[in-house]
Amino acid sequence: MDKESLENGLFYFKEKNFAKALKCFENMENDKKYYYMGLTHVRLKDYDSAIRNLKIYLRKETDYQLMIQISMILGYVHVQKSEMVKARKYFEKALQLDFNNSKAYAALGYIDFQLKNYNLSIKNLKRAIELDQQNATAHNSLGYIYADINMDTDQAVMECETALQLIPDYAMYLDSLGWAYYKKNDFTNAKKYLSMALEKNPDNQDIRKHFRDVITREMSTKKEHID
Repeated sequence: MDKESLENGLFYFKEKNFAKALKCFENMENDKKYYYMGLTHVRLKDYDSAIRNLKIYLRKETDYQLMIQISMILGYVHVQKSEMVKARKYFEKALQLDFNNSKAYAALGYIDFQLKNYNLSIKNLKRAIELDQQNATAHNSLGYIYADINMDTDQAVMECETALQLIPDYAMYLDSLGWAYYKKNDFTNAKKYLSMALEKNPDNQDIRKHFRDVITREMSTKKEHID
């Protein structure tokens, strides 16, 4: 019964029929069902149910790598719920199990930025990059923070460009690079990259706001020069 339920559940999960997948996993009789149910609830964006099931399985699991994975997922779910303090707890747990986890450091960097702990955010992101030079998320986040707090706009552009070299044409990275150029008062390049970001993700409100900010600031600057 468990084997059949698992196989059917995984089939529906891969087909993105998460409602049917969940019913299959619920029919399993061993503890692994909590893991699969948790993953399915994440995909359904039922985050409270995801947390409940994943926490049950985390208490039962002894496999080192799977404990890291579940801790990371719980951290990301709490980020989606804007529960940054709770999210931090799970990423720190992942680091206790794997102190060279670049993704966990990058996630903590994002959390600390949201909590306005800028120095700690930068420290965690630099550590993430030290551990994995290919961590595009860490490069992009570091560049965005450097720009957003007006700390080092030249370095901000370099970090965002590195992220785009690793993952070309990604909307959020194009947005960050555009924002970095905006902070350098380079409106031409700011509009260029923000326009590219909007083409990739026209419904993203953060990108649209950044583009409006650039246009408004450019017009204001031109008016000041005329006056």
